[in-house]
Parts: sequence; C-alpha cells; structure tokens
Amino acid sequence: MHTVKLKKLYYSYEKTKVFQNNTLVLEVSQNQKNKLYGIIGPSGTGKTTLLSILGGQLKPQKGSVYIDDINIYEVGDKERRNIIAVQMQTATALRGTLRENLVFGIQEDEVLNKDEYLIDVLRRVGLWSLFENKDGLDTLIGEGGVNLSGGQRQRLNFAGLYLRAKHYKPSLILIDEPTSSLDEISERAITQMIDELSQKSVTFVVAHRLKTLDQAVGILDTSLIPTYPELKFYNKDELMTVSQYYRDLQAGKAQLEE
Repeated sequence: MHTVKLKKLYYSYEKTKVFQNNTLVLEVSQNQKNKLYGIIGPSGTGKTTLLSILGGQLKPQKGSVYIDDINIYEVGDKERRNIIAVQMQTATALRGTLRENLVFGIQEDEVLNKDEYLIDVLRRVGLWSLFENKDGLDTLIGEGGVNLSGGQRQRLNFAGLYLRAKHYKPSLILIDEPTSSLDEISERAITQMIDELSQKSVTFVVAHRLKTLDQAVGILDTSLIPTYPELKFYNKDELMTVSQYYRDLQAGKAQLEE
C-alpha cells in the first residue's frame, strides 16, 4: 500500500493564506494498475505550492508530510530521491552536454545510460531532431552551447524525470506537466509516458490540458480548498457535482492554460 498524508497543513506567503489546517489522506494499493491522479485549479489557488510541499522543496509553516509513513522533512536528500521524483513547471538551468543533463543522478545505471535508450526517450519527447545533426548526446547546451526555449527545456526536464523514475522507482512522482507548449504528436507521447510511470508509482500531475487526465483515477481541485479543508481526489462524476470550476472547464467557460 502506498500512502500520501498531509496533516494539519499551514502555508501562507505575504498576505495570501494558501493552506489553513488542511489534510490529505490517500491510500493506493500497489496492485492498483493505474495510479494517476490529477490536480487542477485556477491560478493562485495552491497547485504548485502543494507539489513543492509534497516534493520536499517547500517546508510547510505548520503540519507534516508523510509518504509511505516516512516524514519527508526528517530524511536527507538521498533517501528522499528513493521516495519522490519531481518535475516542477519552472525549467531548471541547463549546462554541460545533453547526456550529462539527462543522466544526472543516475550515471551508474548501465541500462538507462545506453545511447540508444537515451535517444529513444529524446525522440519520444520530440527533442532528438534538435541534436542529431549536431554532436548528438555530446552536444553542449546552455552557456556556450545550444540555447533551448522554455518549452524545450521543460521537455528535457521531463525526459530527465522519466529516467530518474525508471531508476529510483519512487513511491510518488510529482509533475507540473509540460504539454501546454507541445504539438499534438509530442503531447500524446508525453501523456503516454506519464501513464506508463503511473503503472508503477503514484503519480500526481498538475494538468494544463484536461486531455492529460483522461486516465486519471481521481482529480483534486484546489478551487475547493476554502470550502473543503480536507483535500480530496474526486472521480469525474463527483467533481461535476461539487466543483463549479470543473463544470466551467467542461463547458468551455474556463481554461487550464496559464
């Protein structure tokens, strides 16, 4: 059984109160084939903050975070990597070669470090064409090398997340997903890769398109936080009943893209 628990969570910045004594309890059987869960909500309602707290980057001002009964703020980064894999919306700075950025943290994995495997992952996220006529996996990127757009960096970060998840097999994967800047073919490929990861690990995705959550077991809507202190993943029929925001999304009166 995988468990994700937030207890008496408080977090605010400046004058904005994001979480005020909120709780979350999610239990997922390891035998549950699909472990994909979505997170939606209007801008400023706490989606990225929630992922940052769950991922260990943003310690709550009060409360505790347990993944599989381990308090993630009482363990070191090395142990946390075996529990959680994270890709946030803000693309990290890139430097060195393409290969170095892909395999950072998993250099010792002989299977995942094979050229053909790395190239296949890059093809799937729609990036290999940028590098195959340069120096391939040895292409320098960042300072002094190929400069990537924000969307391209995001896809490269997702490729790195995919490889880390394959290596560490974490209990929880957190993705502020990158499909908002992709063409339809690349979007479909990344959605399939997310679905693949969710077969092994509980996977939370902040969605920028509802299509990404077609296979989601449940959806957490952060617009409901002021009304329902207990954070809950609803199935789609339940969400239609309790969430005006979700009804507006389905009716085309609101957009997920930000």
